[in-house]
Amino acid sequence: MASVKRAPDLPAVEYADRSDPGRDPDKQVNEDACGHRATRFGHLCVVCDGMGGHAAGREAAQLALSTIFETFDRALDAVRPADVLRTAIQEASRRVFGMRTSEIALGRPGSTVVAVLLHAQGTDIAHVGDSRAYLVHEGQIRRLTRDHSIVQELVDRGLLTQEQAAHHPEANRITRALGMAEEVEADVLPQGVRQVAGDAFVLCTDGLCDLVEDQEILGVVGSEPAGQAVGKLVDLANARGGHDNVTVVVIRARETALAPAPSVAPTVAQTRTTEAMTAMPAAGATLPEPTPQSPLSTSSAPPGRHGRPAVIAGLALAVLAAVLLGGVLFAHFEERRGKRNPATSPALLDLATTDPRGDGAPVQVAPETIATPSANLPSDPIAPLESAPTPTSKKRVHQAQ
Repeated sequence: MASVKRAPDLPAVEYADRSDPGRDPDKQVNEDACGHRATRFGHLCVVCDGMGGHAAGREAAQLALSTIFETFDRALDAVRPADVLRTAIQEASRRVFGMRTSEIALGRPGSTVVAVLLHAQGTDIAHVGDSRAYLVHEGQIRRLTRDHSIVQELVDRGLLTQEQAAHHPEANRITRALGMAEEVEADVLPQGVRQVAGDAFVLCTDGLCDLVEDQEILGVVGSEPAGQAVGKLVDLANARGGHDNVTVVVIRARETALAPAPSVAPTVAQTRTTEAMTAMPAAGATLPEPTPQSPLSTSSAPPGRHGRPAVIAGLALAVLAAVLLGGVLFAHFEERRGKRNPATSPALLDLATTDPRGDGAPVQVAPETIATPSANLPSDPIAPLESAPTPTSKKRVHQAQ
């Protein structure tokens, strides 16, 4: 099945899946199950591989698939998508654990699961068992899951290489599955994946990855539409023996995930927004000029706060004016005090004046005093002092101005 899926508020994707029983005559009952649903939390794709006998394995895979979808339908909107995915897988394990089947002699029913939840903020991946998820991005492929299996444990310990693990006789023995216990721990990718337009996620059971190499998956998915890619991969696995059921899902993003919001504390200007809204000036009032903002600030100051720098500047000018006025008054009173008490005034300055008689003899005068002619001056009338301002009176007028 192939189609372009889009639900309200969900990014556009291209989706396709194919499930085949394989070529083994003893495994013509397909115990795999897969599906897609556009949920409120994102595009949900699930692949399950049942085990425990033909009927029990198929029932376990179908029950796990339906339980995961049902859990998403009932989840609260406030829950994080990754947490809903984890909870859904845990609930699926509990229900598979409680199954009753006539084939119990063949082993407890169980199922692997791998799920992808693609939404506008990114893609969350979770799995239990050895079903896998891959990311095909810009000509490269990356495995997003780690098999819960015996051979993977040996690889992690450095006892086997990846090539040896692929052909190991215990390759299909898994260490974790839905239904093996009432509670199961699902591995959820901690950070998720921020997909870009064109990225493809591939989900598959071990019936594919046992027979098809990662680079071959890349070559097919990277060059074919989703519908053709799933068909070619299943056919390739069957051409190489098809010893198990084969299921492949491809979901390709048509839109890039949104950039995550920066988790930074609000600036001082941002935290004052509410306060500024309550301190807006009355209609017709003149707003003060905005003051320059610090280069460390990331947002402009609200208009209601521009008055504070102006008030500070006014106060500073008032203080400066008061200091200047005090200096002028101090100088004035010092001058007045010196005139009232000549004994405490500074030393006299030698100011030369011309003798009215014309002989050029200098006359010593004190500052801010009036030089009177000597007794031997001509007896011509002298104008009253009031009609001829002295240098002292001129100085005071200048100060008053």
